[in-house]
Amino acid sequence: MTQMTCSNQTKELELAREHFDQFLALHELQEHTRISQDTLTGDYHFSQFSLHLIPVDSVEITDAFAKDLREYVCGYECPELEQIKDENPKNFIRGKKLLEDQLEKICFSQNEQMKNDLMRVLLAGGKRLRPALSWAAYNLLTDTPPEGKQYPILPLMVMIELMHSASLIHDDVVDKADVRRNVATINATSGDKMAVKSADFILGRAMELLKVYKGSGIDERLAAVSEQMCLGELDQLENLHKDISEEQYIRQIERKTALFIEAAAACGGMARGLDEEAIRCLEQYGYHIGMAFQIKDDILDEIGGEEFGKQKNQDRMRGLKTLPQIIGLAKSEEAVKAHSDQAIQALQKLPESSAKNDLVKMAKILVERTK
Repeated sequence: MTQMTCSNQTKELELAREHFDQFLALHELQEHTRISQDTLTGDYHFSQFSLHLIPVDSVEITDAFAKDLREYVCGYECPELEQIKDENPKNFIRGKKLLEDQLEKICFSQNEQMKNDLMRVLLAGGKRLRPALSWAAYNLLTDTPPEGKQYPILPLMVMIELMHSASLIHDDVVDKADVRRNVATINATSGDKMAVKSADFILGRAMELLKVYKGSGIDERLAAVSEQMCLGELDQLENLHKDISEEQYIRQIERKTALFIEAAAACGGMARGLDEEAIRCLEQYGYHIGMAFQIKDDILDEIGGEEFGKQKNQDRMRGLKTLPQIIGLAKSEEAVKAHSDQAIQALQKLPESSAKNDLVKMAKILVERTK
């Protein structure tokens, strides 16, 4: 290692520590009137911390930060996660069971309130769309094994679901939501501070899994998309009670939803060692699936009921302008169908497999879903 490399790594570590400290300070939520802003800005600093930490070539330093975060949140020493068994489930039903077994283990801490809250929220069901995409992408080429280096899929599925769940818990704080997936939110039962810290706890758990993918590009990809999610949420917060254009709406949901779903699909392929062309196909598929998913979510907010798992018209009540309000329900449904079709088209260059069929079915189901 050259002196310049050492110097650069020291600088990256200093910046990582600065952003980590900012993240912790903001998530103390001292001023009730700034909870939404401080929660999202803190998340942004966490994304910057991750981006600066990745170039630091030391698993021990990453583990030390994860330990600091666990202990800060819990108030005492919390043991490291056990290593996840290297297993590639042959179907997603098995994969989902393994994923949820791991989520249940992750909920446990000596903080009984946090454990109960996380058990209720993380195990409330949900579509598990993002880990499902990673699993399907990983299993695309069953007949011709790829030549690139391969990494296990299950830790990636867990990490992606933890990132998603943490973002939902923080969203509920920002939105002042009482119900998600037909269960009470953590902020509704235990307050905003506990909700924010519970999400931070599982972010720390996700950090512990990053070392599995050192050198794969997956860690950089997830850190970068985390930054975009934060920027999208901050942009949305800034635009509350404002009339925004269709173009502004598209940019907003790209950042807060579509790019993460794109990354989930791409990272599954990266873990499998797929070539660049296959990864590009998965990126295009994931992007259009993400756009279709979010637009459909916004449609269901307008027309849905209790079966949707959330209160109706939450977006309108918050002052959030969505596509159905901008161009109407009929044209919004057309947009969902168009993105679904483009997602399927993106897969055409890939060889036939049962996983590819699963991805096509997923794109079609999104158009018809009612919850």
